[in-house]
Amino acid sequence: MAECVVVKFSNDSVRARTEDVSNNVSEEGHIQGHNCDFGLYHIICLLLSITTFALDVGFDCWLAYFYYREGQGAYFALTVTFLIFPAIITTAFSLRWYILDGDEPTLSKPPLWKWILRIVMLLLQLAPILRYCDALAYGVHSMTAGRTGNRLRQQKMYRKMLDEDSDAALLRLFHCFLHAAPQAILQLMILIFHANRQDTSSMQAVQAWAVICSLISVAWSLTSYHRSVRYAREDKENLGWQGAVMQFCWHLMSTVSRVLALSLLASLFPAWMGTICLCHWCVMSAWLALGHQQTAVCASRCEELLFSLVLGLAYILAFIAPRDGPTRYSYLAYYLVFFMENTGALVVWCVASSSAQNPVLYYGAVVAQVAAFLLALAFMFLYYRYFHPSGTSTTLSKSISITDPDMDLSKPGQSKQFSNQQTL
Repeated sequence: MAECVVVKFSNDSVRARTEDVSNNVSEEGHIQGHNCDFGLYHIICLLLSITTFALDVGFDCWLAYFYYREGQGAYFALTVTFLIFPAIITTAFSLRWYILDGDEPTLSKPPLWKWILRIVMLLLQLAPILRYCDALAYGVHSMTAGRTGNRLRQQKMYRKMLDEDSDAALLRLFHCFLHAAPQAILQLMILIFHANRQDTSSMQAVQAWAVICSLISVAWSLTSYHRSVRYAREDKENLGWQGAVMQFCWHLMSTVSRVLALSLLASLFPAWMGTICLCHWCVMSAWLALGHQQTAVCASRCEELLFSLVLGLAYILAFIAPRDGPTRYSYLAYYLVFFMENTGALVVWCVASSSAQNPVLYYGAVVAQVAAFLLALAFMFLYYRYFHPSGTSTTLSKSISITDPDMDLSKPGQSKQFSNQQTL
């Protein structure tokens, strides 16, 4: 098992996008490392990203409206908070990256109409959607240029597609950890709370669909992010559709297990759940801060600590390795903690709850949580055993490995922007 994370902090240096594609084109006219064929696989992945994002946000907005109409003030406030705050964060990041691109002299300036479209979409809090659409447009231009025999334009558009796709995937990852995961826990907690008391409501169907969409959104965002970064990195083998499907199943089952355990605990003891998540965040952040050395993407100890805090927050739900290299022992340690916390939450639920109140929910929740965790481990094993792309980590033109603190960032072909990217 080998992963690496590359973090995108807004620093004085800017992203070295390949506007001058000739630097990355070999004498035979091919981008070094991968072909540049934009096809059905890319289109399906981009459309799935757009669809899952729209459904996730759409159902949560619908729920917020229901809560407001029914006078559920606390549920409405929490739902809206987890809608607005993540949207503002991702919009701010996206706007910052647009500004950095505009200040880069090697990049062409976008026309006025495109800036107007960007501002409108950002005001509507649809930053990932805009970048996904840009990636799709660049991909179509690349495909069209390839059919007409214009290889240089095909490679240029394909490189732009990869850039936009990786940026969109990164924004989506931020959005999922700040929006989809908390919404899934919140809405499932509300469902369990009322189901345990056998309360019925017209909102339950919408709540169930909102939870399902959030879980799928988290799993797909992780899968899409890993896939897009592998395509952007010329030293890594691409993730095929079989590997993407297997990885999606792995992340989906892992997310279901974690969200269900936390929701069961929160339905009885919300303060306990919050305390456990806070302790988990602190322990994981401390482990990251104390466990790895200075890296190429963190110019100061302050950035190292910020990186550890952000990644520690993500560790509440999923594991993302902080460096390239073997990660089997890191996975073992993480999933051991993961298993103990989930089991503890499940034991508290079983002891504090009564099977007489709702036996289907009581036993069904226990079986579902344990089964989802075991299935996640099985899918992870199958992915690494049969579907993991082979490849080694070296230098690359778009991203930089955080494992080489001595890397000279001024060398041609190495990124000058800190991008928050990970390969799995």
